[in-house]
Amino acid sequence: MEAYAYAIRHHVEVMEELGHAPRRFLVSDGGSASAVWMQIVADVLGQPLRALAGHPGTCLGAAWTAAMGAGLGLEWSGVDRFVTPGPEYRPDPATRATYDAGYARFRALYRQIYPR
Repeated sequence: MEAYAYAIRHHVEVMEELGHAPRRFLVSDGGSASAVWMQIVADVLGQPLRALAGHPGTCLGAAWTAAMGAGLGLEWSGVDRFVTPGPEYRPDPATRATYDAGYARFRALYRQIYPR
């Protein structure tokens, strides 16, 4: 579970480096049903996560992205009418140092496996 969360953190860092810093984190589908897993992700990211209740899943995000790419004049904020907020998972500051150390080990191993 932690390795998955570390991979998400890595993706977020890459997006930030490219100038696209995420401002909110919405979760849906399979793993989001696990409160334990979502708490780990929130703790590793140091950001709150909002689950989406009764969400149709990633198919909505994919369809919305395709519609935006096709120039149908949609904005990201419009998708809000199709989702209902569920539980929120707030990061626990007490776990920060532990997860930061784990993430550092994860990145070091990643660099050994995938050197540039």
